[in-house]
Amino acid sequence: MQSPRLVRHSRRGQALVLFALTLLLLTLMVLMTLGFGMRAKERVEIQMAADAAAYSQAVATARAFNAIAVMNRAQVAHMVAMAGTQSLISHSSQEYAAHDVACPGSIPPPVWFAADAAAAVQVQQLQGRAGNLFQAGLNIYGKLLSEHIAEQELTRRVAQAVNPELRAPSAGAAKSFSELNGGNDVPERDAVIQSIKAGTYGCGVGDGALCPSGGGTPALNATMGSMGWTWVHNRPGGTAGFGTGGAAISTSFRRYGSVSQMDPATYDTVSGRNSTAHDHGRVVIPTRCTRAPTLPPIATDAWVMSDEEQTHEDQHVYGARMPPGQAPEDGKPTYETHTLGACVVCPGIWPYSVGYNVDELHAGASNHYGQPKLYSMLYRDYASAERRARPDPWNLFFRFRFAGTETEFDNSSPLGRIRPTGREDVHRNQVALSAGMVYYHRPRPAAQGGGWREPPNFLNPFWRATLVSAEGARDDRPADSLSAAGFSGHARALRELHSVGYRGGGPGDRGY
Repeated sequence: MQSPRLVRHSRRGQALVLFALTLLLLTLMVLMTLGFGMRAKERVEIQMAADAAAYSQAVATARAFNAIAVMNRAQVAHMVAMAGTQSLISHSSQEYAAHDVACPGSIPPPVWFAADAAAAVQVQQLQGRAGNLFQAGLNIYGKLLSEHIAEQELTRRVAQAVNPELRAPSAGAAKSFSELNGGNDVPERDAVIQSIKAGTYGCGVGDGALCPSGGGTPALNATMGSMGWTWVHNRPGGTAGFGTGGAAISTSFRRYGSVSQMDPATYDTVSGRNSTAHDHGRVVIPTRCTRAPTLPPIATDAWVMSDEEQTHEDQHVYGARMPPGQAPEDGKPTYETHTLGACVVCPGIWPYSVGYNVDELHAGASNHYGQPKLYSMLYRDYASAERRARPDPWNLFFRFRFAGTETEFDNSSPLGRIRPTGREDVHRNQVALSAGMVYYHRPRPAAQGGGWREPPNFLNPFWRATLVSAEGARDDRPADSLSAAGFSGHARALRELHSVGYRGGGPGDRGY
């Protein structure tokens, strides 16, 4: 029988055991709280990085679109100036012819020929610079695609700035690239020209928001509307523009036999086949004669027509230079003085310009009128070499041994110790998807009835950027985009959410 003293002493330490068990439980709870908190923090971090990357992509695209619109505007301005210079050549030719008859020598021929040649050079330079603007616009668009959109290059740079362990899968760029360029290669000028020559060039539904050479007709019409006949010539009986002469009669080139065939003052004859200006039916009173002319005031027709360098069909008619007006001037053929640059797809002197895809525009609201939506996709790999080398200190590692077998458990993963299972593993990879939209914004003031001034286009720089839902348009399939990038488990989870009623801000009938 034990003494009461021994029994009393044996009860000591019972509270310590309970305290140790409680401390262990408390420690596990604290570590789990830290783990959950870190996961939540990392979830917020990766989503904010994806949002920043999506918005950055949209901003870069909007700036590229605005730059292209400004270059198209500058191209229009160059062609307006070209028509204006042609108009001045025509008018000065008429004045020179009148003085040459009324008071020969009052305008020395060498002075006249030098001024005429200088103006012709200016016309050719304006056309060449307008063509260079098309090349510059394509260069900007090509850099946008190759240096920012393709393989999620811009998204990758944004992610690296936020956290070096965030990664941007190359396959995640498919949606953004398709929205801008369809399934086509990054456009280059020579390739575009060759496809036009071969008759294989096309830009329609599915080819993206931008047409590498789809802005010629809108730019031509914008030029004709911008310059206005009065502004260009500012005198009765004159006009200037870009027409075909006898194109309404024949698709082939026709020499102008009279000024009546020259008139490009209606849109029916505007095609960009040649650059023309003429003055007719006007009394010219010489003002530079040193003495009063003995002949009465003279009315004479004058015109100038310039086309591509290869044809040698250019004309310059004034005074005694009757149609077709191709006799040498100052010993030089007219096709050397008043020609333009070489055509690339002949006939035509109009430079190409980047245009908006009107087929996508006409598709309507179901595809946001063709305005591109750009995805940004990021992921964090919890089984990466970096993570395995430096695991979080609160993620405890346990090794259990039962009946001669050993089981490992890491509380950072429900699967146990994280293994390289691939992107399809939801537990291994944390994924974030975000979307930015590039949209055209030029509203009409409420006092004028509200609404919008015009649809999306590349003639005015009113493109903006914003973050939007990844769903909404007819071709928005976030689950498909995840699957294409290898995250099949995440895509399956998203589809299961949709099957039980989750919509995520998008229309319920679009599916995933």
